[in-house]
Amino acid sequence: MQVDITTRMGALTAATPTGFGRLDRMLVGGLRTGTLMAVCGAPGVGRTAFCLLLAYMAARARAAVGFTSVALDETEIMARLAARALHREYPDSRTPYGAIWSGEALQDDFTRRPVAAAVDTVVKKVGALLHLYKAQPFESTAELADVAAHLWGRHDRVVLVVDDIEAFAAGGGDSEHYAAANAGLDSRITQVAYELRRIAEQGCAVVTTALTRNAHLVCPASTLAGELCAREDEQPPADERLQALGARPVQLLVRKNRVGPRGSVPLLFIPGAAVFEEHKP
Repeated sequence: MQVDITTRMGALTAATPTGFGRLDRMLVGGLRTGTLMAVCGAPGVGRTAFCLLLAYMAARARAAVGFTSVALDETEIMARLAARALHREYPDSRTPYGAIWSGEALQDDFTRRPVAAAVDTVVKKVGALLHLYKAQPFESTAELADVAAHLWGRHDRVVLVVDDIEAFAAGGGDSEHYAAANAGLDSRITQVAYELRRIAEQGCAVVTTALTRNAHLVCPASTLAGELCAREDEQPPADERLQALGARPVQLLVRKNRVGPRGSVPLLFIPGAAVFEEHKP
C-alpha cells in the first residue's frame, strides 16, 4: 500500500513549556501534541505535585489544560496552587497548603489577606485555561477522551494531565477486549497507557503519573518516561522557612525520551508550598 506522506503528516503545533529550563531543553521546547509523558515515583515523592505544577505552567503558557484526579478534589487543588502563589509573592510566608485546604489560614487574621490574594492570583492567571475534573475510581479512558475533546473544540493547544494511572480503567464499553484488559492490574495499566497515547495522538499532549513499580507497564506506550526520586548526595536547604515547609532535594531521572536527550533534572521540592524549583548549585 502506498501512502502520500504529505497528506498523512499531522499538523505541527508549538511546544508548551514545562517551566523547567533543563527539562524543556530535553523536550526541544516542551510538551508537544501527540506525546505521552509518564512521571513515575514512590508514594510521597511528589508525583502529583509535580504534574499539577506542569498543568499550571502549561495554562500560564496559554494552553488549555484538563487536570483529572481520583484522589484530589477541586478544593485541594486550589489550595496547592494558592500555596505556590503565596510562596512566590510572600517570601516570608510559612503557611502550608494544608492550612489553606482546611480553612485554618482563612480564620487567622495574619494570613487571611495574603491567602485571599494568592487565590485571586491563581484565578487571574489560569482561571480560564485550567480545567479541573474530579474522576471516579476506575473512570474509563473514554471519559478522559471526552474531557480532551471538549477542550479541542475551543483551543489550539491542549494538555491533559491524568493523576495516578492506576486509578483508571481501559475503554468505554463492555466488550470482551476491555473486560479482559481490565481483569488484572498489569493488563489494565498497560491498556490505559496505550489509550492515553491514542488520546494524545488525536490532538493533545498527555502527562500521567504512576508508581515506580508500574513504570515498566507504562513506559512502552510513553514518549517520555522519568522517575522522581530523592537526591541522596544533597543536604536539605539551611533556610529555616524552607525547612518548615519540608523542602528536600529531588531529581527527575529521564530514562526514555523519543524527542531528545536523556539525563537528570535536579530539583528542590517544597511540599508545604506545593512547588518544585530548579536546583541551583
